[in-house]
Amino acid sequence: MEHEHAYTLMMDTLDGELVAEQQRALEVHLRACPSCAREWQAILAIDRLFRQTPALAPAAGFTQRTLARLPNHKYRVWTISSLYVALLLVGALPMLVGFWAYNQFGPVLSEPGLWLNLWQTAGEAIQVAVTVVSALLIGAGEFIVQEPSVLGWLLVLAGIVSLWGGMFRQLIVQPRQMSGSA
Repeated sequence: MEHEHAYTLMMDTLDGELVAEQQRALEVHLRACPSCAREWQAILAIDRLFRQTPALAPAAGFTQRTLARLPNHKYRVWTISSLYVALLLVGALPMLVGFWAYNQFGPVLSEPGLWLNLWQTAGEAIQVAVTVVSALLIGAGEFIVQEPSVLGWLLVLAGIVSLWGGMFRQLIVQPRQMSGSA
């Protein structure tokens, strides 16, 4: 017998729905399977606990007080209706604005000359940007050729930053790791 089938039989036993033949099969399985026997003992303990717990009844007048605290039916209907209308407007308003914009600007945007001009303008802007960047790089290269000491100073500064970065890691980061692992 599988454990899931045994578990189903345990639940049926608690509900009083087990026939004698199934009861014997469950008992045989519980004797052969210690894990299912432990599970059955735990289930029985929980069932006994529930059966021994006294049933609680609500306080007198609980129903009347609860119903009195509920909001008015008309108020609820108006609140929910206004919420639905607001949600409808929030969803429909962007669509209406989109349709209006399409009707207003659609003919202008559908002209092929406009898009061709936009592409040409974008291409020219990219060419200008490439020209400016290449001029800056060429100028920087010529400056370094004329003044090689600048490149030397840049390398020295990079070395100093690297050196201090390594010292910072040794002085600050590693003690934190040591104190975190202690």
